[in-house]
Amino acid sequence: MQDSSMCFNVNISQTMDGHGRINLLLQLFFCFVVFASSEETKQNCSQVQCPGPLMYYKDVGCTPVYKNEGDCCAYKYNCDHLNARSPNKCYINNSSYNIGESLREEDANPCDIGCSCRDGRNSAHFTCAIVDCFFGPVQPGCYRKRNVTECCPGPVICPEDKSEIPMCVVDGVTYRDGEFFTPKNEPEKSCTCQEGYTGQNIEPFCITPSTICGTDLHHNEDIAERCIPTYYATQNPATSCSVAWRCQNSNDTVISYKSKSASPEGDSSGEKEGMTCTFGNLTMNVGDELNQGTDYSSVCVKCVCEIPPTPTCQRLDDNECDVTNHSLGGK
Repeated sequence: MQDSSMCFNVNISQTMDGHGRINLLLQLFFCFVVFASSEETKQNCSQVQCPGPLMYYKDVGCTPVYKNEGDCCAYKYNCDHLNARSPNKCYINNSSYNIGESLREEDANPCDIGCSCRDGRNSAHFTCAIVDCFFGPVQPGCYRKRNVTECCPGPVICPEDKSEIPMCVVDGVTYRDGEFFTPKNEPEKSCTCQEGYTGQNIEPFCITPSTICGTDLHHNEDIAERCIPTYYATQNPATSCSVAWRCQNSNDTVISYKSKSASPEGDSSGEKEGMTCTFGNLTMNVGDELNQGTDYSSVCVKCVCEIPPTPTCQRLDDNECDVTNHSLGGK
């Protein structure tokens, strides 16, 4: 807003005749359009369209770094805090835990029960109780009530009249009692429709999960060993939680991408500060890939350094790679 005000004041002091007024209107309109376009770009920016394992970065607290102000997608992420972690502590939500400490309530989601920091083979990690939400089939006309603040489903409800079932209208969509939804204007929240919902996304209707994917809680050792989250071919790494992890073995090598286009926006250096990915003790320039088939976790899995510092690892579609015809060894 300061830039727009300066433009307006300068033009007034310089123009007073008929021609000046015309120029003032044109220049003032130009300033307004630039400002509005910038705001519109930010509002329309969607993480869905950006490359890289962005949900992983978000879950472990990495900071996006943008090349230009107003850019939609980051060109790298700052994850230096992960490298500074002690192997004798557990970490989650910027909090550290000594070995033996129990997970605090503010760092736990409803199903994170009996979690504590334990010693591991190379790094401390959290262990949690196994939660078994056993429930049988529901009779026709009945439904099982759910509450977003509780881990397991609640009691079975069998209304005599369907009109008695509480309904919630959210973003133009109607949900029934116990159904989950995510409000568009508050995508970080997880909600369930319940009686009494009036449009306010607060407890007991909604919660903000401690972590979306529970990466720190379940993969502290993988992070410490610089393993890579892996995704199905049908997933979008920008918005999905990983289904597996690939960790380095002795057969892993880096396949260099020598074209200049491997560097962001034509930069021919390919080794700008902070523009490399790490996998175990291997270093990858932007555009570099890992060889496939070095173990079962890497069969038909393409790993490429897109948005540093973590490579994007995704299983190839069955049309691109036949898992039954892939020998191990990375050759």
